[in-house]
Amino acid sequence: MQSNEHGVDINDRSVQEQLEFIDQAIIKATEGVATTAITNARIVATYSLPNALKKGVRCRVIPNQEGSVFSINIIPSE
Repeated sequence: MQSNEHGVDINDRSVQEQLEFIDQAIIKATEGVATTAITNARIVATYSLPNALKKGVRCRVIPNQEGSVFSINIIPSE
């Protein structure tokens, strides 16, 4: 399994572009590549969970202590 060492900050993109990034990360996870995305858009974090599940990959959303920044880990199934 390959992985990105650091999270990719996607905050500078529009919400639509962030959703597309998540979709691409899910596709990459089906190919064995893990991705971590950093966003402050709650809708993007919420979107990632069911869409990863549909493709059979693991997804973990970790909010910071204030709940304003989300780390989205998209991981290939083992």
